[in-house]
Amino acid sequence: MSAEKLEEVLTRIDAVVAAGGVPLVIFDLDGTLLDNRPRTIRILREFAAEYGDGALSSVVEGLSADDFRYDVRDLLRARGWDDADGLEAFFSFWWERFFTDGYVLSDRATAGAVAFAGACWERGAVVYYLTGRHVGGMEQGTAASLTALGFPMYRGRVVLHLKPSFDVGDAEFKDAAVADIRSMRGPVIASFENEPGHANLLAESFPDAASFLVDTGHGPSAPAPSPALIHIDDFAT
Repeated sequence: MSAEKLEEVLTRIDAVVAAGGVPLVIFDLDGTLLDNRPRTIRILREFAAEYGDGALSSVVEGLSADDFRYDVRDLLRARGWDDADGLEAFFSFWWERFFTDGYVLSDRATAGAVAFAGACWERGAVVYYLTGRHVGGMEQGTAASLTALGFPMYRGRVVLHLKPSFDVGDAEFKDAAVADIRSMRGPVIASFENEPGHANLLAESFPDAASFLVDTGHGPSAPAPSPALIHIDDFAT
């Protein structure tokens, strides 16, 4: 089913381009096109090496990115490492590194994402990366990561829209981004998000588009997804 729905997106791009239009496809990054769990596991391994706790090192040695879901501290507790001071120290260590240019280079592409985003671009769509990453700390690494992984970048018909600063809230930012997308005046063919709240917003804002929810995981307080959303696990076809 997901393969058919993704193919429909490409078919709709073809139709708009054939009629002389410039279609847009909106892609979130973290949890959608990109898997940032390798970034977290890199930070965790660096912390374990510095913290010098043998029990933590044993736990970390047995972890892979596929073990992660949202808050890695919950995973550490579940694996038997419940050092309150250590968990607090880890969170500070993680926070200082996770939202930085150097560490985003550890991200990997979601299955099929490079090929699908590339197909949208090749067929004539604007590839619009809409991400909660911020200017002033993540823009260089994000652009370098997308380029290294093979996503369309620096080729025309590509937009990388980041938050203007770290302190701007995601909801506020995405409301402003919707206005920016509308100003481009091209039809939005599809949007892809992993956070139900943001996916719901895009579905409501662009009702004629196919709105996808990529089921890779989301925040613990996420609202219920709209019935209008199309669920996919990844972009593999």
